[in-house]
Amino acid sequence: MSLRLRLASLDVFRGFNIFAMILVNDPGDGAHTYAPLLHATWERITPTDLVFPFFMFIVGVALAAALRPYWMGERAPDRALYLRLARRAAILIVLGLLINGAPAFDLATWRIPGVLQRIGICFFLASIVILRVPRRWQFVIGAAILGAYSAALLFAGAPGVAPGQIEPTANISRWFDLEVFSAAHVYTVWPTEPEGLLSTPSALVSVLLGCWIGMAVVSGTPSARLGARIIGWGVLCAAVGWGMSPVLPMVKMIWSPTFVLFTGGWAMIAFGVCYLLTDVRYAKNPRTRRADPLWPVQVFGRNAILAYVISEVAAIALSQVSVQGTAFSVFVTRSLADGVGITLELASLVYACLFTFSIWLLLIVPYRRQWFVRV
Repeated sequence: MSLRLRLASLDVFRGFNIFAMILVNDPGDGAHTYAPLLHATWERITPTDLVFPFFMFIVGVALAAALRPYWMGERAPDRALYLRLARRAAILIVLGLLINGAPAFDLATWRIPGVLQRIGICFFLASIVILRVPRRWQFVIGAAILGAYSAALLFAGAPGVAPGQIEPTANISRWFDLEVFSAAHVYTVWPTEPEGLLSTPSALVSVLLGCWIGMAVVSGTPSARLGARIIGWGVLCAAVGWGMSPVLPMVKMIWSPTFVLFTGGWAMIAFGVCYLLTDVRYAKNPRTRRADPLWPVQVFGRNAILAYVISEVAAIALSQVSVQGTAFSVFVTRSLADGVGITLELASLVYACLFTFSIWLLLIVPYRRQWFVRV
């Protein structure tokens, strides 16, 4: 079965998510940005905080679809398959390290953790789980990971961190990352590394949630009943995460278990809606696929990693450009605000939209010619 023909919902959901990821990552002026387009400083969640966990969920859905013949027992996994999976994970990790190092590539301050690194690690571990572990034990593994991490956050102490202390400058995840990587090799914008090592198993559960939904979707023909069930599971999952948050706060920076459940639930809801609007609708009327108004979103969805890498490289390149002693993006933002008579926040958003649209234009030709980059 072709993933392209089977899960249009995946391409649409992924496309919306990549659009949002580029938009929030590249404001014209970070000092003048609307609050919903910023990450929460610690507790609570903004719409921006949903973007990365949504993508991790998407990785899981895509993985379940791609490995369907193996977990369905139609084909036995072999050494070649594991090597391909390891190669893909390694490429993601290397790309992430290169993006982190650019443009200076200074070994003394090279950030080691990162977005693509986390995706690569969790992609590989999730593939091992769904290939080697029976379904019921996969649920046990997911629950055990969240339970163990919850216990560590609530009851484990360390030098400078009291048991149960969950603060930006004092938490067990931050302490662990500083011990392993040192302060020179982690993110410096926030006190706690957002893609840290200790929180990575928790991020793995975000991918597994996507795997389990993906397994349900590709196991049969599209149906409105399944779409409604996915949305229902999402509501339940998000409610559990929210309900537990007074005890264990939802914090993206440490990928807390409540954060996993809450964002995973919303990912299910969003994916369920995309599934109803695409796969279920196409199954009822195949002609709608050929004239689908959602195709612009799929330009990002079909080349997600390429879109992300191009956007990061472009942002790094533009950060090295200054105009009249001001960073290029800030200069454009201020020029828009002064020239059009709008607020700096709105001008910053306009710049982000123009930047995102530029990346979309670069991907039109590959999309039209069916050139899709897969690592």
